[in-house]
Amino acid sequence: MDLLTPMSSFGVYSEDGHFLYGNFSLDNKEKNWDSYSKGDKSIGLSNYIISIAREKDILIINYPLTMQFRSERLRKVLPNAEVAIVFLVFLQLITIIVLWSNRFAKRVNSELKALLITTEKIQEQNLDFNVDNSNIEEIDMVLKGIDKMKNSLKIALEEQWLLEKQKREQVSALAHDIKTPLTIVKGNTELLKETELTKEQKNYCNYIKESSEQMDEYIQQLLTFTKKEIDKGHPNEKVKVIKVLNSLKNQSEALSKIKNINIVWEIDVEENLYIKGNENELERAMMNIIINAFDFSPNGSTIAIYGVADNYELTIQVIDQGNGFSKKMLRYGKEQFFMEKESRTKTGHHGLGLYIANTIITKYNGELALSNDENGGGAVTVKISIFQKDD
Repeated sequence: MDLLTPMSSFGVYSEDGHFLYGNFSLDNKEKNWDSYSKGDKSIGLSNYIISIAREKDILIINYPLTMQFRSERLRKVLPNAEVAIVFLVFLQLITIIVLWSNRFAKRVNSELKALLITTEKIQEQNLDFNVDNSNIEEIDMVLKGIDKMKNSLKIALEEQWLLEKQKREQVSALAHDIKTPLTIVKGNTELLKETELTKEQKNYCNYIKESSEQMDEYIQQLLTFTKKEIDKGHPNEKVKVIKVLNSLKNQSEALSKIKNINIVWEIDVEENLYIKGNENELERAMMNIIINAFDFSPNGSTIAIYGVADNYELTIQVIDQGNGFSKKMLRYGKEQFFMEKESRTKTGHHGLGLYIANTIITKYNGELALSNDENGGGAVTVKISIFQKDD
């Protein structure tokens, strides 16, 4: 036993292969004898065996060919040193990869800050700044692309802002110009009412006065709108739906007499239905739609106005017998100052009626849609949320 290394093992066999004694494991007893019988001097790639024939028996010694730790304690804990070393190398490699990945991630995050700052400034419409460079080629290419986009966007926005400013100035000037003849109309109406008039003539004077006051209010709101002072909040007034509809009916009937156009109202709305908003704004929005229908309806034609409340939603549809909306109008008709040289824009409108109506309706989470009636006329449909209140 003193001649054997600590990691080797041995077994003594009889000549017929019967195991006599030794420290082979149960599995290795047969493996070692089979290898000896076949003349092999190894078992796999990890064990080397030698045999010594003695007088009455045969001694077989098994030497491990794998690396072993010198420390007996380590050999017990890690019996296969090669596997342990491979595992440690792999663990070190993973550690290095993680450390370098973290370092690279920090560097990339640092470089991405320039990209983030650039996009935030563009989002805030602050285009007067210089785009930083990056030490990472790919990010630097993106930054250069954003810089080109920023410069192009700056030019486009400046042109747009200038155009918007000119439009506001034109609308403001137009509104101020309208106020002078409107004041004259209102003054002469008051003077006319002081004369001897028939009942019908007095009614006409009242229509003129009411419409003049309404026009004056619209002009004031338009001036406020051009100065960007419109309240974008949502007023919480409880507006009675039937009251607004009755006011619209009276105004539209007065217009129908002046313009020689028939008007048909079909309203199915209960008394206790309300809209959260501002009564004047809502009335203004709907009158813009109705006036638009009158402006593009031929003499002697009919305008139909339908109103129905269903499932907490009010739907109002205004249908005229004009030429209908063009394809371009259907797509852009709700945009500010939109005009075209087709059918419904030959009367000198400035492209504000439907835009103002859509702005107000949208403000109250409603929807305004343009379409053409199956008979060829134009149709404007408004949908807006309502609620029920017990009076």
